[in-house]
Amino acid sequence: MIGTILGLSPWPMIVTATALSYVSGIALGLIPVMRSQHVGVLPALRIIWIGEVISIGVMEVVMNFVDYQLGGMGAKSVLAWTFWRGLVFAVPVGFVAAWPVNYWLLKRELKACH
Repeated sequence: MIGTILGLSPWPMIVTATALSYVSGIALGLIPVMRSQHVGVLPALRIIWIGEVISIGVMEVVMNFVDYQLGGMGAKSVLAWTFWRGLVFAVPVGFVAAWPVNYWLLKRELKACH
C-alpha cells in the first residue's frame, strides 16, 4: 500500500514490503519470547532469528511474486481493482506457502511456538 501511494516501481515496492515484513515479523516474535523467557532483546533475537528469517523470506517471495503477476504492484491507486486483486490473492497464497516451511522448522526445533 505504501509503495502504491508513493508511486514506487515494483522493485522498490518489493524491497520496502520485505523490509517492513522483517521488522514487524521479528518484533512480533521478540515480544512473547522476551516475556516468557524473561530475557532482553538480543537473547530473544538469538532464540527466534533463524526461524523468523526463513519463514518471512518464503512468505515474502511468494506474496511478492503473486502480487506482481496479478498486476497489484502496477496499480495506480489503492482504490484500483488490480491493487486489491493482488492483495486478496497474495496474502493467503503466501500464508499457505509458509505453512509447510514453518512445520518443518518446528519439527527440526529451528522455530518454537512462543
